[in-house]
Amino acid sequence: MMKRIAIAAALASLGFAAADTVAVAAPDAAARPPRACFFASQLNSWRAEGDRVVYLEIGVRDVYRGELFSRCHDLDSAITLGVRSRAGGSSICDGLDLDLIVPTSIGPRTCHVTRLRKLTPEEVTALKASRKK
Repeated sequence: MMKRIAIAAALASLGFAAADTVAVAAPDAAARPPRACFFASQLNSWRAEGDRVVYLEIGVRDVYRGELFSRCHDLDSAITLGVRSRAGGSSICDGLDLDLIVPTSIGPRTCHVTRLRKLTPEEVTALKASRKK
C-alpha cells in the first residue's frame, strides 16, 4: 500500500513539474514570430545593401532580409548569387540554414547568414520605393 502511495505522489509531482515547465515556456513561444520557410529554388532576385546585408526576393511577393556573419567582399558588385541550405535539407527557415555563394575573380566565396527575417508587406513597399529613388 505504501509503495502505491509513494508512486502516486511521485507521478503527481512530475505532472506538476511538467505543468510548470509548460507555463513558463509558453510566453517565450508566443513572443517569437512564426517561422517562414522557403526553398532555395524560389529565389527570384536579390539586392545587397553593403557587404553585410542582403535582400532576397522569394516567389512573387516575399522578401527576406539576411544579415551576414561577417563582411562578404564582392557581394554588392556580384552579378549572380548562389543560395545553399547549410542544414542539408531543401528548405530554409532560419539564418543559420543559409549560405550565400558569391562568385569572385579567384573562385566562389561562401558567406554565412546569421539572421533571416521575412519583411512585412509595408516594409517590402518601402524597400521597393527606396530603389526607385
